[in-house]
Amino acid sequence: MIVDKLGRRFKNLRVSLTSACNYACTYCVPDGKRLMPAREELGADELLTLVRYLKDAAGIDKVRVTGGEPLITPKFDDFLLGLGALDLKDISLTTNAQKLSEKLDVISAAGLKRLNISLDTLNPLKFRQIARGGDLETVLEGIELALSRGIKLKINMVPMRTVNRDDVLPLLRFCLERGIELRFIELMRMGHLNQGQGFAQDFLSMQSLLDLIGAEYEYERTDAPFDSTAVRFKIPGQGTFGIIANESEPFCSACTRLRLSSDGYLYGCLSSPRRESIRDLLTLPRHLVLPQLQARLLSALQVKQQTFQGETTVMKFIGG
Repeated sequence: MIVDKLGRRFKNLRVSLTSACNYACTYCVPDGKRLMPAREELGADELLTLVRYLKDAAGIDKVRVTGGEPLITPKFDDFLLGLGALDLKDISLTTNAQKLSEKLDVISAAGLKRLNISLDTLNPLKFRQIARGGDLETVLEGIELALSRGIKLKINMVPMRTVNRDDVLPLLRFCLERGIELRFIELMRMGHLNQGQGFAQDFLSMQSLLDLIGAEYEYERTDAPFDSTAVRFKIPGQGTFGIIANESEPFCSACTRLRLSSDGYLYGCLSSPRRESIRDLLTLPRHLVLPQLQARLLSALQVKQQTFQGETTVMKFIGG
């Protein structure tokens, strides 16, 4: 087992199927241009092979499929069905849900029981202002259809002071009424937000969110798993919500996450630009792969920070 001095090891793998996205969210890209596929993205079979290697070398037992937007890539179906056959403890998916309705059959066939959906507002005009792509009605239809199939949902919201602060409570009500856990993600100093005034202008802290919520609901803090990214709260008799408080209450010291990009790079920490290419391992005999991969995993683990420092890397390239 590969472990660092804080007792951290890689257990959770996030696989970015593609860096392409059908949105151009304001907190992700600065200029409104949609992200395109990486120049040399790997195919479904190649990514599945690397996941198998990482499972063997690091003991990965949880995989989250991300992007970009994973549902728009042609390799989504084959990859997800292949992943379902790998005997993993948990498989999940993060999507913006624009194509969710048409992909639910594949998602069910792969055995997924839960999804995370990115949604920052219930206001159609504000939706277009933030996402700069897609439409709200399609997302809401996908949510209702997934719920009707018994799939457990979480909704991820990035609250921003000057943009969607007033949407915090309406979206929380929406989620509580449907048995969905809403997770607020504090704005992160990634990409263009790592410099300039945008981050300071729009950052909403965990306490600010709790003050908003507390004006309408009584809540209490509850326990969360050791390596959870979210601080969880219960609204008695109604449901739960969480806050991924990257700035207010960093979780770096317990992080077990590893990211694999669509072009075959490992990222051990969002707060470091350092990456390890592993696509060359696809050309080696299997018996030569394990020792080389373990050395690169150790290198990736060594760059993990104890607190988030900010990074210029665009989040969508490495799977959020």
